Amino acid sequence: MLLYPRPEKHRFQTEGADIVCAFVEFGAGMLNPLATALPNLVVVPLASIPELGPAVSLLFAEAFADKDGRQAAVDRLAEYFLVLLLRSAMNSGLTTSGILTALADTHLAKALAAMHERPEHPWTLEELGRMAGMSRARFAAHFLATMDQTPFEYLALWRIGIAQSLLKKGESLKMIAPSVGYASAGALIRSFSQYVGMPPMAWLASQQSGEIEMRQ
Repeated sequence: MLLYPRPEKHRFQTEGADIVCAFVEFGAGMLNPLATALPNLVVVPLASIPELGPAVSLLFAEAFADKDGRQAAVDRLAEYFLVLLLRSAMNSGLTTSGILTALADTHLAKALAAMHERPEHPWTLEELGRMAGMSRARFAAHFLATMDQTPFEYLALWRIGIAQSLLKKGESLKMIAPSVGYASAGALIRSFSQYVGMPPMAWLASQQSGEIEMRQ
């Protein structure tokens, strides 16, 4: 199984082999921490994950058949593949820092889950430390050592990533801002520009232009 976590041009040349390809939407926009934590190419031998055997049989049966509900079945099986791959990456130590390492940490995982579920909340170090069962100072130091960024840097990127997803769905900046923890559209625009390098609508236009080129 091959995974390109971030958009990258590639070509497969095969002889006598069946291939199933899928596009993966990680969610939370282009800044999703799962996508950025992985190497440019992840290669996982099918035999290395026992659960993949039955899943492969089901996936290929659905992909090459013409049955009702085929696409829904393929989508769910592809998601299961991704779960297995990420689980393998966490267990094998594919990354020594970043979100996968943090999610495997029983303390940090609780604080991350809280930020993911409530990005609009005005989180403090005291609250997040309490979630993690750690003091304010110890939590901040442990988070930085594991994630290579502060809790608030991570939270800002998570919020901007969600804003990107909502922009692509057609939501207005006025509606997006409070749902990701910003008091106004102007505050969101400033933060978005800081982390992405361009204002939200310019970013959205660049994404739409890129999608048109891919379809062509």
